[in-house]
Amino acid sequence: MTIDLLIVISLLIGVLALIAKFITNRLTIKQKNWWIVAHLMFVIVYFSGLLGTLLLTNMTITAVTDLEQIHAAHIFSKYCDWFLIIPGAFGSLITGVWLALRTNWGLTKYNWIVVKVLGHIGAILYGGTLMRIWFDRTVDLSSAAQVNFLSNTVYLYNRQMLIIGTLISLAILVFLVIISVFKPWGKRKNLKEA
Repeated sequence: MTIDLLIVISLLIGVLALIAKFITNRLTIKQKNWWIVAHLMFVIVYFSGLLGTLLLTNMTITAVTDLEQIHAAHIFSKYCDWFLIIPGAFGSLITGVWLALRTNWGLTKYNWIVVKVLGHIGAILYGGTLMRIWFDRTVDLSSAAQVNFLSNTVYLYNRQMLIIGTLISLAILVFLVIISVFKPWGKRKNLKEA
Protein backbone atom coordinates (compact mmCIF):
# COMPACT_ATOMS: atom_id res chain seq x y z
CA MET A 1 0.00 0.00 0.00
CA THR A 2 2.79 2.44 0.86
CA ILE A 3 4.59 1.80 -2.41
CA ASP A 4 1.33 2.24 -4.35
CA LEU A 5 0.66 5.56 -2.62
CA LEU A 6 4.20 6.75 -3.24
CA ILE A 7 3.89 5.86 -6.93
CA VAL A 8 0.56 7.72 -7.23
CA ILE A 9 1.97 10.80 -5.48
CA SER A 10 5.13 10.73 -7.61
CA LEU A 11 3.06 10.42 -10.79
CA LEU A 12 0.81 13.31 -9.73
CA ILE A 13 3.75 15.59 -9.01
CA GLY A 14 5.53 14.45 -12.17
CA VAL A 15 2.49 15.16 -14.38
CA LEU A 16 2.03 18.58 -12.76
CA ALA A 17 5.72 19.38 -13.30
CA LEU A 18 5.52 18.25 -16.92
CA ILE A 19 2.43 20.36 -17.60
CA ALA A 20 3.97 23.38 -15.86
CA LYS A 21 7.12 22.99 -17.98
CA PHE A 22 5.11 23.46 -21.18
CA ILE A 23 3.20 26.45 -19.80
CA THR A 24 5.92 29.07 -19.75
CA ASN A 25 4.00 32.04 -18.37
CA ARG A 26 3.49 32.38 -14.62
CA LEU A 27 0.11 32.73 -12.94
CA THR A 28 -1.28 36.25 -12.84
CA ILE A 29 -2.04 37.72 -9.42
CA LYS A 30 -5.74 37.00 -9.91
CA GLN A 31 -5.09 33.40 -10.99
CA LYS A 32 -2.67 32.87 -8.10
CA ASN A 33 -5.25 34.18 -5.63
CA TRP A 34 -7.90 31.78 -6.97
CA TRP A 35 -5.49 28.86 -6.73
CA ILE A 36 -4.71 29.90 -3.14
CA VAL A 37 -8.46 29.95 -2.40
CA ALA A 38 -8.78 26.43 -3.84
CA HIS A 39 -5.75 25.32 -1.82
CA LEU A 40 -7.23 26.73 1.39
CA MET A 41 -10.60 25.11 0.70
CA PHE A 42 -8.94 21.70 0.39
CA VAL A 43 -7.03 22.33 3.65
CA ILE A 44 -10.34 23.19 5.35
CA VAL A 45 -11.88 19.95 4.05
CA TYR A 46 -8.81 18.05 5.32
CA PHE A 47 -9.09 19.69 8.77
CA SER A 48 -12.83 19.00 8.87
CA GLY A 49 -12.30 15.30 8.20
CA LEU A 50 -9.67 15.01 10.92
CA LEU A 51 -11.79 16.90 13.44
CA GLY A 52 -14.85 14.81 12.52
CA THR A 53 -12.85 11.62 13.02
CA LEU A 54 -11.56 12.84 16.37
CA LEU A 55 -15.05 13.82 17.52
CA LEU A 56 -16.69 10.58 16.41
CA THR A 57 -13.96 8.37 17.86
CA ASN A 58 -13.95 10.26 21.17
CA MET A 59 -17.73 9.85 21.35
CA THR A 60 -17.20 6.08 21.46
CA ILE A 61 -15.34 6.57 24.75
CA THR A 62 -17.34 9.28 26.49
CA ALA A 63 -20.85 9.92 25.18
CA VAL A 64 -22.15 6.74 23.56
CA THR A 65 -22.77 3.41 25.28
CA ASP A 66 -24.99 1.61 22.77
CA LEU A 67 -22.87 -0.89 20.82
CA GLU A 68 -24.65 -0.23 17.52
CA GLN A 69 -24.13 3.53 17.88
CA ILE A 70 -20.44 2.99 18.61
CA HIS A 71 -20.15 0.88 15.46
CA ALA A 72 -22.00 3.59 13.49
CA ALA A 73 -19.63 6.24 14.86
CA HIS A 74 -16.68 4.20 13.58
CA ILE A 75 -18.30 3.80 10.17
CA PHE A 76 -18.93 7.56 9.97
CA SER A 77 -15.34 8.28 11.02
CA LYS A 78 -14.23 6.06 8.15
CA TYR A 79 -16.53 8.07 5.86
CA CYS A 80 -14.79 11.22 7.11
CA ASP A 81 -11.58 9.64 5.90
CA TRP A 82 -12.96 8.63 2.50
CA PHE A 83 -14.91 11.78 1.70
CA LEU A 84 -13.03 14.54 3.54
CA ILE A 85 -9.50 13.57 4.60
CA ILE A 86 -8.39 11.80 1.40
CA PRO A 87 -9.81 14.37 -1.07
CA GLY A 88 -8.63 17.22 1.16
CA ALA A 89 -5.11 15.81 1.42
CA PHE A 90 -4.72 15.11 -2.29
CA GLY A 91 -6.47 18.34 -3.31
CA SER A 92 -4.23 20.47 -1.11
CA LEU A 93 -1.14 18.61 -2.34
CA ILE A 94 -2.09 19.11 -6.00
CA THR A 95 -3.02 22.79 -5.62
CA GLY A 96 0.05 23.48 -3.49
CA VAL A 97 2.42 21.85 -5.97
CA TRP A 98 0.70 23.64 -8.85
CA LEU A 99 1.08 26.99 -7.07
CA ALA A 100 4.75 26.33 -6.40
CA LEU A 101 5.41 25.31 -10.01
CA ARG A 102 3.52 28.20 -11.59
CA THR A 103 4.86 31.03 -9.40
CA ASN A 104 8.31 32.36 -8.65
CA TRP A 105 8.46 30.08 -5.61
CA GLY A 106 9.32 26.95 -7.57
CA LEU A 107 9.12 23.47 -6.09
CA THR A 108 12.70 23.29 -4.79
CA LYS A 109 13.89 26.91 -4.51
CA TYR A 110 12.82 27.46 -0.89
CA ASN A 111 13.39 25.24 2.12
CA TRP A 112 9.91 25.88 3.48
CA ILE A 113 8.31 24.58 0.28
CA VAL A 114 10.49 21.47 0.27
CA VAL A 115 9.54 20.79 3.91
CA LYS A 116 5.87 21.42 3.14
CA VAL A 117 5.81 19.04 0.18
CA LEU A 118 7.74 16.32 2.01
CA GLY A 119 5.61 16.81 5.15
CA HIS A 120 2.44 16.57 3.10
CA ILE A 121 3.64 13.42 1.34
CA GLY A 122 4.58 11.97 4.74
CA ALA A 123 1.13 12.81 6.12
CA ILE A 124 -0.57 11.09 3.18
CA LEU A 125 1.64 8.01 3.56
CA TYR A 126 0.96 7.93 7.32
CA GLY A 127 -2.78 8.23 6.73
CA GLY A 128 -2.76 5.66 3.96
CA THR A 129 -0.92 3.05 6.01
CA LEU A 130 -1.25 3.20 9.79
CA MET A 131 -4.44 5.26 9.97
CA ARG A 132 -6.08 3.01 7.38
CA ILE A 133 -5.31 -0.04 9.53
CA TRP A 134 -6.82 1.57 12.64
CA PHE A 135 -9.92 2.75 10.75
CA ASP A 136 -10.53 -0.72 9.32
CA ARG A 137 -9.90 -2.57 12.56
CA THR A 138 -12.15 -0.35 14.69
CA VAL A 139 -14.98 -0.78 12.19
CA ASP A 140 -14.46 -4.55 11.93
CA LEU A 141 -14.02 -5.12 15.66
CA SER A 142 -17.06 -3.02 16.61
CA SER A 143 -19.42 -4.83 14.25
CA ALA A 144 -22.53 -6.67 15.43
CA ALA A 145 -20.73 -9.99 14.97
CA GLN A 146 -18.32 -9.08 17.76
CA VAL A 147 -19.92 -9.80 21.13
CA ASN A 148 -19.13 -7.18 23.77
CA PHE A 149 -16.22 -5.66 21.86
CA LEU A 150 -15.80 -2.97 24.54
CA SER A 151 -13.86 -5.50 26.63
CA ASN A 152 -11.75 -6.64 23.65
CA THR A 153 -8.21 -5.34 24.19
CA VAL A 154 -7.47 -5.40 20.45
CA TYR A 155 -10.46 -3.15 19.77
CA LEU A 156 -9.54 -0.80 22.64
CA TYR A 157 -5.94 -0.59 21.41
CA ASN A 158 -7.00 0.21 17.83
CA ARG A 159 -9.53 2.81 18.99
CA GLN A 160 -6.85 4.45 21.14
CA MET A 161 -4.35 4.39 18.25
CA LEU A 162 -6.98 5.93 15.95
CA ILE A 163 -7.39 8.83 18.38
CA ILE A 164 -3.63 9.27 18.83
CA GLY A 165 -3.08 8.93 15.07
CA THR A 166 -5.72 11.57 14.36
CA LEU A 167 -4.06 13.94 16.85
CA ILE A 168 -0.70 13.32 15.15
CA SER A 169 -2.28 14.01 11.75
CA LEU A 170 -3.78 17.24 13.09
CA ALA A 171 -0.40 18.27 14.51
CA ILE A 172 1.27 17.65 11.15
CA LEU A 173 -1.41 19.67 9.35
CA VAL A 174 -1.12 22.56 11.83
CA PHE A 175 2.66 22.50 11.36
CA LEU A 176 2.23 22.68 7.56
CA VAL A 177 -0.20 25.59 7.89
CA ILE A 178 2.25 27.44 10.16
CA ILE A 179 5.00 26.92 7.57
CA SER A 180 2.66 28.29 4.87
CA VAL A 181 2.01 31.45 6.86
CA PHE A 182 5.48 32.23 8.20
CA LYS A 183 7.57 30.79 5.32
CA PRO A 184 10.67 30.14 7.45
CA TRP A 185 14.14 29.02 6.37
CA GLY A 186 14.39 31.10 3.19
CA LYS A 187 16.03 30.07 -0.05
CA ARG A 188 18.08 26.91 -0.31
CA LYS A 189 21.79 27.64 0.01
CA ASN A 190 22.89 25.95 -3.19
CA LEU A 191 20.40 28.14 -5.09
CA LYS A 192 21.60 31.37 -3.44
CA GLU A 193 25.11 30.81 -4.75
CA ALA A 194 24.00 29.98 -8.29
